[in-house]
Amino acid sequence: MSHKAILTACLLCLSIAGPALAPLPLAPQARIVIALALVSAVCWTLEPVSIEITALCLLFALPLLDVASFESTFMAFAKPAVWLVFAGMVISQLITETNLGTRLTGIVIGRLRRPSLFILDLSLIGLLLAILIPSGVVRVLIVLPILISLINSLGEKPKSPVSAAIILSVVCATYYGGTGILTASVPNLVIMGVLEDTGHPVFWAEWALYVFPVIGLVRVLVGAGLILLIFRPVFKTPPTDASVEAPIGRREIQALILLLGGVLAWSTDAFHQIHPVMVGLGLSILCLFPGIGPLTTKDLQKVNYPILIYIGSVFALGEAFVSSGASSHLASGLSGWLLLDQTDPFAQLSAITYAVTPFNLLVDTAVVGGILTPPLVEVGVASGLTPLQVGLSVAVAAGMVFLPYQGAPFMIAYAYGYVSMRQFAIVMILICVVNLVLLVPLNLLYWRSIGLI
Repeated sequence: MSHKAILTACLLCLSIAGPALAPLPLAPQARIVIALALVSAVCWTLEPVSIEITALCLLFALPLLDVASFESTFMAFAKPAVWLVFAGMVISQLITETNLGTRLTGIVIGRLRRPSLFILDLSLIGLLLAILIPSGVVRVLIVLPILISLINSLGEKPKSPVSAAIILSVVCATYYGGTGILTASVPNLVIMGVLEDTGHPVFWAEWALYVFPVIGLVRVLVGAGLILLIFRPVFKTPPTDASVEAPIGRREIQALILLLGGVLAWSTDAFHQIHPVMVGLGLSILCLFPGIGPLTTKDLQKVNYPILIYIGSVFALGEAFVSSGASSHLASGLSGWLLLDQTDPFAQLSAITYAVTPFNLLVDTAVVGGILTPPLVEVGVASGLTPLQVGLSVAVAAGMVFLPYQGAPFMIAYAYGYVSMRQFAIVMILICVVNLVLLVPLNLLYWRSIGLI
């Protein structure tokens, strides 16, 4: 038996025994759903079986163990995020199934410079996408085909240091940097809704002022530096053959118009109030519609449908956490354990961020924001904090994901097969460690300097 198999077996045993034996006032269903979450996390990370099989097992186990009904479990597939992923995968074929991807790759290669500057450029592009496009899933699905075309043009193999550096620089930047943009992260929007319910609305520019400089921009720069340090990419001589200058025809023009139209619609949703998933589905129809889009219904066969099973299972697990009472027990336990009295705001807000972060390992970060923010706001206000201070601290914590299964954009990028799970984990864990050790205190110092605390 390999070391990985032994480690997997040990972690699975702990994942089952821990919730079962924990001296906590939890109902049996709550213990079961926590165990299922831990087992799923282990399997999604170490992959003793494929990610999709683990997801199917989870969907099977939830109703089988009476944690949730069959209907409520599979109602997760009606979530807008699931269909947004589907739409994004269809739209991304505008790049892969036409010469548009090759031409865009040629433009990128034409700007290829020193590795350090190029990785920095890619990271800033990822951050810019977070500002322009609200959905992290859509951002990844649009940019990944271009990056993969670039990797192939450079003659790099999947999971090579250069391949990993190129993809991780954009994906990490667009995800982690998105915490600093109110509209770029689902947990941000959930927390915004909680704050509005307490009578303390927060606006886009206000969020950017408080969160973007350190948790957004500085964290992206730190991520770029870590990627360069870990992979030390050395680019081969860019190709100069005619494939880079692929011809632009009617199909490419159609694809470009539809792609730019989608980006414009997603980036202006605050004005037209059309949900991103409706924009995505409408655009998908146009992509496939005869005479309008360059794709055909045969292209639907190339969609990575198994990843939708994973996305649905994550939402089903989150719903089970709520319905079983596990989330409320954990939230009340955290608020009761967290002592915020007789300390200054710096220490109070640090405690909130550090206490919330481990919950990201159990359920989707949006669930973390929605479940933990209300009780923490109540405890924080009683200790002299404002709802805004507490909400922003929870957002900083919810923006820290250590492993790909914790964020759908990472899992979608992983599904392309150009970055290994080990490469993802190393970079993500290091970014979060630096975030916890250096950037959280630095961000609190920044808040103090501008008068938030």
